[in-house]
Amino acid sequence: YYKNKETFFQFYLKERYKILDEYLERNLNSKEKILSISSGRAINELKFIEKKHNIVCSDLDIPECYDSSKRIVGDFRYLKFDILKDKLNQKYDCIISLSAMYLFSNVELEKVLKNLKQTLNDRGKLILEFSGPEDNYTAFFFHEIFLYFESLFAYFFSKIFRLQLGLEFDKSFTHLNKNYEIINIAEKIGFKFESYEEHDNLTELKRSILIKKIFKYFPKSKKFFNIIGKKLPYIRLFKFTKI
Repeated sequence: YYKNKETFFQFYLKERYKILDEYLERNLNSKEKILSISSGRAINELKFIEKKHNIVCSDLDIPECYDSSKRIVGDFRYLKFDILKDKLNQKYDCIISLSAMYLFSNVELEKVLKNLKQTLNDRGKLILEFSGPEDNYTAFFFHEIFLYFESLFAYFFSKIFRLQLGLEFDKSFTHLNKNYEIINIAEKIGFKFESYEEHDNLTELKRSILIKKIFKYFPKSKKFFNIIGKKLPYIRLFKFTKI
């Protein structure tokens, strides 16, 4: 899929990445110097680099796809950077993080935001995306009760009937930071809260093997589950300004 930019974006820039692309179109300025945290494959970033935005990517390690990415969109910088430990000498007008914030507890998040504040110019923008819903009753029921008993049922069903179900369980971990906690931490450090958006009511529900099967065989059911998923938005986007 790195043959050219057309095949790359056609394959990767979809679903949640398409939602993030539309958000960034409304919130990024081509004149800004932008730093991306935990860029990974840099799917969204490459779209804007290709349009000549000044974006520097970063992650714990520079990915193997870096050279391939440069071949399809042109040269750009990619830094090896640990947001919890490292400091950057250069400052930026805008910092974005589209996938890493869910990894941090509130204590770690405070440390991260302090580091990011030092890396921003005055009145600089900070855009944070949390991959997963906030901590609420619906999230507690879904993660701690529904998914738990679903996995037990699938296990015992396969043992009783001696079946190989071929099921894969999503074991990824997410800190379900509350929205007001995130805002309070940022304001305590010296950021002004500007806006909040949430999108994608179905991705979190796909942690359930049963619901994924329902989506596969009954696609129209997504309209019903979209209502349930309003309490479980997978994409939560916060925008702050350094003051």
